[in-house]
Amino acid sequence: RTQVADEKTCMQFSIRRPKLPSSETHPEESMYRRLDVAAWLRHLNALGQVEEEYKLRKAIFFGGIDVSIRGEVWPFLLRYYSHESTSEEREALRVQKRKEYAEIQQKRLSMTPEEHRAFWRNVQFTVDKDVVRTDRSNQFFRGEGNPNVESMRRILLNYAVYNPAIGYSQGMSDLVAPILAEVLDESDTFWCFVGLMQNTIFVSSPRDEDMEKQLLYLRELLRLTHARFYQHLVSLGEDGLQMLFCHRWLLLCFKREFPEAEALRIWEACWAHYQKDYV
Repeated sequence: RTQVADEKTCMQFSIRRPKLPSSETHPEESMYRRLDVAAWLRHLNALGQVEEEYKLRKAIFFGGIDVSIRGEVWPFLLRYYSHESTSEEREALRVQKRKEYAEIQQKRLSMTPEEHRAFWRNVQFTVDKDVVRTDRSNQFFRGEGNPNVESMRRILLNYAVYNPAIGYSQGMSDLVAPILAEVLDESDTFWCFVGLMQNTIFVSSPRDEDMEKQLLYLRELLRLTHARFYQHLVSLGEDGLQMLFCHRWLLLCFKREFPEAEALRIWEACWAHYQKDYV
């Protein structure tokens, strides 16, 4: 506790990193190194197909992915590319998906004045506010008039056209920005983002039922693994179990709770779908 002016008291918190005893860690925790270029290439056969997919997911879960190959590996984890696809098939897919992406964008640009007004009010107004303040400290998005910011804006606007049922909600820019910074290509990033939104419970969604489903998982995990803390929340009544303090964790996949490098490492572990298929 630190006493400050005007007799106000503020609490200062720091994150501690206790060293867990080996009995509390996974027995394979230290057996895997970060997936680097050489290890990645060993998983590709002559046609470019991924072999031993389960071992690859396991390696990514425990060791993570080297930054230099994230842009190549993430599209597999986000189900843009299938592991059975050959290099030639992936290039053909990219061409096809670029055409589809261009058609989605053309649909957005061809709206009637009335449709555009509704789109601006429901989607574009919020997107325009969010993209200019998302990850601007990242070199990829830094500086005025940065074309990558405009690319992120187009991806989000086009996604709202592609999937009007979800549209856009605050937080989506925080999810798409790291993907664009690694994958680089606008069309490829769009389809990776589509895969992310289709295959994870951790999505930015304003709908109460989506958040409640995520909180249900979290409450059950707490009940099983931290019974004492769970009982404390129960003792607080309904407000305690609403767990308002962790809503942002779920909406943004912990992105703002950890340094970027650690947050992306968490994302990769989730996307690896090792021994589970719900994140």
